[in-house]
Amino acid sequence: MPSVKLRLGDMFDGPADLIVLPCSTVGTITGFVARRLVQHSIPHPQTGMALGEVEIVPFEGGEKIAQFVAFATSVHRYASSLKELKSIGQALGKFTAENASVKYVAAPLLGAGAGGIQSELVAAALREGFTAAAADDASLVIHVLHQEVYDRLKVNRRIIQGQPKDPVRVFISHASDTDEAVDWVKTLALYLIEQGIQARLDRFHLRRGMDKNHWMTNEIAMARKVIVVCDERYKARVEGRVGGVAWETMIIQGDISSLPPDTTKYQVVVRTSEIERGLPMYLKSRYAFHAPGPVQDQAFREELVKELLDVPIDPTLEMREFSL
Repeated sequence: MPSVKLRLGDMFDGPADLIVLPCSTVGTITGFVARRLVQHSIPHPQTGMALGEVEIVPFEGGEKIAQFVAFATSVHRYASSLKELKSIGQALGKFTAENASVKYVAAPLLGAGAGGIQSELVAAALREGFTAAAADDASLVIHVLHQEVYDRLKVNRRIIQGQPKDPVRVFISHASDTDEAVDWVKTLALYLIEQGIQARLDRFHLRRGMDKNHWMTNEIAMARKVIVVCDERYKARVEGRVGGVAWETMIIQGDISSLPPDTTKYQVVVRTSEIERGLPMYLKSRYAFHAPGPVQDQAFREELVKELLDVPIDPTLEMREFSL
């Protein structure tokens, strides 16, 4: 049976029988692909190709990288189509069935960049199309350049395989009241949602007329993970037992006491310049994130997502390839 794998890294790093390059219907290509064309003397794709069309030519002079190069038209007017991505997968699979020397096809996440398609859906469409038409001993290896995307796909492999998987539900606890603090938390929540995480935030989900204490209790109970965003305001409210934060703290403390010591349900994020200034007493024993900078800090966001998705951070435990 044909196999499909996801691999972290550049598809030009290792030899393949067929290497797939994305292009648009007007023949445009990304800067990354353009640099590769120049580096390896690959001709530019022809213009006027239809969305979903694949042009396969010999890789002259680049035999150490691949026998053939395929231009896959995956974008039309800054958009892509899952139907056409599946068609591209079928065309690649059919080529392996018709050419016995082609066993290993290397491709990127076609349509996930300029095409705007979610990476999980791209991988699923390519997998479905390729396995329907490929030779039994052929392999499609989808290369992912960014660690963050690769980690998310690894966690969501059941979705790619067509099996339902509930997203990780995360409740964000905070006491933000300044415009800057509110924007920081909202931006974080939106970023988590973009990563396929079901982020729950009062600014988004607490409706007028609802009982706030009941809502917070339910959110904490239903959450697989809870992010506690701490700053001077949060610490003062917790230790002064003020407002809704006091009720929330009581619920969180009760929940923590019922969990094993090594639980990772609660992820503490401290925003103050000095961690002690924003960390309330009841959370001092927690190994916290220190994020005094902007929410766009990529290293912080990537590590937080890994914790929320339970992806191993130890590089010795990380796979660079997995099967779908």
